Amino acid sequence: MKPKYYFNPSIIFALIAIASCTGNDTAKEQKKASGDTLHYDMKEVHRYSNFFVKEGEKIDTTFFRAKYPQFKDTVINTLLNQSINLEGDSEISISAKRFVDAYDEYVEENSGSSSAAWFRDLQAKVYQNTPKFISIETNQTEYTGGAHGDHFTLFTHYDINLDQKITLNDIINEENQKELIKIAEKYFRKLENLSDKESLNDKFFFEAGNFALANNFALDKEDLLFYYNVYEIKPYSGGNTALKVPYKDIKHLISNKGLEYINSIN
Repeated sequence: MKPKYYFNPSIIFALIAIASCTGNDTAKEQKKASGDTLHYDMKEVHRYSNFFVKEGEKIDTTFFRAKYPQFKDTVINTLLNQSINLEGDSEISISAKRFVDAYDEYVEENSGSSSAAWFRDLQAKVYQNTPKFISIETNQTEYTGGAHGDHFTLFTHYDINLDQKITLNDIINEENQKELIKIAEKYFRKLENLSDKESLNDKFFFEAGNFALANNFALDKEDLLFYYNVYEIKPYSGGNTALKVPYKDIKHLISNKGLEYINSIN
């Protein structure tokens, strides 16, 4: 039997009060880690559905929650907006309202019934903050019905002097990327316990069984990280894959600009 939903103003007011206090406290907490060159505050947004479900002693509701950095520099905030507002909204609060409104409409269209509450939890944080570039890591987990939820991690990078996005071509020149792929495949096979000749067709989703780099990458101190999200190269049960390629093996492929970015990491 589908759970029935009901409106409880006292619970709503309590949740709003909690969210307000949390947001205010977090907004006052200014972050400046060792080696950071850009100041930012961590902001939070919370939004809850007006519909609640009671199953036994448990009361649940749909919610949207987000935590993200907001910089003093308005130009940087504009650049980073697309890394945080993944659906193209101008503000997180708009995304929150749209998500919860979609659920409320769904419940209303089903005569106040639904199989489960939804949620979306978006956590964005500064991954690297150097005099040359800034990286944002965005993690999102959500459930909107079905057998299981969804989750992914995205990395984005910006040159803070040029005010533009950094791509893999800025790190490794395009003409050197075939060799990068060969080196990365060796590390991938080692990570997955595969022999040099073992086929990639059986366990992975690579097109025609040919190894390919994830578009999702990050710059670490010692390694170039390629991050494959669920369903990208494996089924959901296979989870995410974090492939690290040491700079020591690809230093001859890295562009001068790429070396500047890497050398600026503390």
